Amino acid sequence: MSVAAYRNACMALLLPLLTMSLLSVSQPAAAHPHGWVDLRVTLRLDDQGRAVALRQYWLLDPFYSLTLRQELAALEDDSSMEQRLDALGNEILANLSQFEYYTHVTLDDAPVALGKAKNQTTWLKGERVAFQMELPLAKPVPMAGHTLSYRIYDPTYYIEILHDPDAIAVKEGLVVSGLESQTSPLSCTPGIQPADPDPEKVAEASMLDINATAPMDLGQYFAEIGSVRCEAAQ
Repeated sequence: MSVAAYRNACMALLLPLLTMSLLSVSQPAAAHPHGWVDLRVTLRLDDQGRAVALRQYWLLDPFYSLTLRQELAALEDDSSMEQRLDALGNEILANLSQFEYYTHVTLDDAPVALGKAKNQTTWLKGERVAFQMELPLAKPVPMAGHTLSYRIYDPTYYIEILHDPDAIAVKEGLVVSGLESQTSPLSCTPGIQPADPDPEKVAEASMLDINATAPMDLGQYFAEIGSVRCEAAQ
């Protein structure tokens, strides 16, 4: 397998609108979405009670994971699987950067600018591909008395990204880190609001087969909303 073909396979994972035709494996022709990601998020605070980053953990669905494992195993070079997974993670990160990492953040409903993601790690969790990155905010934002919210979605809804239900069940779908090191104690409450798409949007998605070009705003209607509300502890 050539380097160019390898890059195309990586891009096909997270740039479906531009590269879906590059997929060489047979896929079902059902409606959108065609891939799934189980998501976990950690909101990281600094010791001044400011939000500084969202750490995201993605667990790819078994079908996409199998496709990627086969593509990586077919590479004809001397690299290890760990090295190939690392190269895949770097490719995913570069692709996501073109779409603001599929991440949209607000503070009290006002948009929050993002920085450049870093610290990516990609590995195999059983037979599934796991990917993690840390996405910093462009500037730290104070959390006392404020609500930070986010939505993480593929704009074309080719891939559905939802919080891992198993993690939600044990309150690990969205967590806050750094509370124990605050100079002024904070009390923070995380929550995940399920998507509630309009029936017309559901019907629109159901009409799109694997080769259809979806509107670039379709995914937002199917995105969950994660939120963290913080107050100064009494």
